[in-house]
Amino acid sequence: MTTTVPVAARPALPRSMMALVFVFMLIGGALRSVEAGCQNSMKLALKNVWLCGVISYAVALTGVGLILVVSLLFSSRASRRWPTRADLAAMPKWAPFGGLTGGAAIFAMITVASSVGVSTFNAVIIAGQMFLATAMDHFGVMGFPRRRINPQRVAACAMIIAGSYLMAKY
Repeated sequence: MTTTVPVAARPALPRSMMALVFVFMLIGGALRSVEAGCQNSMKLALKNVWLCGVISYAVALTGVGLILVVSLLFSSRASRRWPTRADLAAMPKWAPFGGLTGGAAIFAMITVASSVGVSTFNAVIIAGQMFLATAMDHFGVMGFPRRRINPQRVAACAMIIAGSYLMAKY
């Protein structure tokens, strides 16, 4: 059974803002390669995959906590709204478990990226993300608006797989 969360209509972003969003996403994607390098270096030094994962998440939690504190210090009172009990009750029960999927990705990165190389690792990760993301968009699950699958999206996924193959082969 598919759980669909109602999604409020979102206004389209202005073209200049969309360009900034794409730049932000490109930087975020590039930082995933830096993350793989950090994880690999930590694994080589500590020789313990589990400890690497714990340290990685502890550092991430600390960073997010610092960003929260800074944003609370510099934001207006209106943007400091915290969820009410009704907000928490309305949240799907599975929503907080997204961190576990991130943990699985971290352990995959720690254990296999050094074996296949960061470029192949990222290419195959992106292929997996695109296949599931395309299905999620098609069915409009987990709060995302529906974006039906079409031949162009299938072709894009096929090109990502071809690119992953070429990255792994060469």
